[in-house]
Amino acid sequence: MKIGELTRDAVLRALAECDRLGPEAFRETYGFGSARKYVLVHDGKEYDSKAIAGVAHRYCHGRALRADEFSGGKAAAAGWLLKLGFEVRAPMRSLDWVWDELVLACALLAGNDWAHIDASDERVIELSRLLQKLPFHPEATRGETFRNADGVAQKISDIRTCHSDNIGKPTRTHRNTLDYEVLHAFLAAPSTMAEAARRIRSGLRSGELLSLPRLRSKNSRSTAHPKGASSPDGTSTGNATTACASASSPRCSTSRAT
Repeated sequence: MKIGELTRDAVLRALAECDRLGPEAFRETYGFGSARKYVLVHDGKEYDSKAIAGVAHRYCHGRALRADEFSGGKAAAAGWLLKLGFEVRAPMRSLDWVWDELVLACALLAGNDWAHIDASDERVIELSRLLQKLPFHPEATRGETFRNADGVAQKISDIRTCHSDNIGKPTRTHRNTLDYEVLHAFLAAPSTMAEAARRIRSGLRSGELLSLPRLRSKNSRSTAHPKGASSPDGTSTGNATTACASASSPRCSTSRAT
């Protein structure tokens, strides 16, 4: 059999392996990056189509394809999967994480001593459900996988790569992103930021946070800068314009333009 001659059973076995390992570990094991143009959709979940096709090759031919041996387009991976009856489409546009969301994710990571947390962890699943209740992204902009456990676990991994003790390979996160700003705040004032996370959760339980207006612009960020926290350049973060209820952080939950 030549490259590209796959069976549906082999693809299903690759999907099962991805579910077992988690998408990040699955990609790292076989040397693939995140999907850019096409994803395979199965049982309501998105998978990296090229990685799945490459690993499915192992179940047919005894070895997985390397990422540099084939393309992910319709002439190769995406096309192979379509011929087998799988749904393949462009990935949903990822919605930027706002400050309050990142505070909750970073709090979970800090509470786990900055160690890796898998998507199957009950704490990640609980956080996924919590994030889906936050009012910062209009329903019309949310895809089927919005803030699901896999996406939350990936974001936590991205934040973790910013941590000074991290020795893994860097992912998409870099020091000039909001991810790093939130991490910096946690490292500078851990108890204060943990309290900010607690207040966000409290605001959700009370319903106060749920009543807040949606963000008006995709360039706006809801932030929960606590009193006394500072940005990476050392400037105070307490001058943002108040837009949310004060219960969501020790100081306020605010909206800041990028």
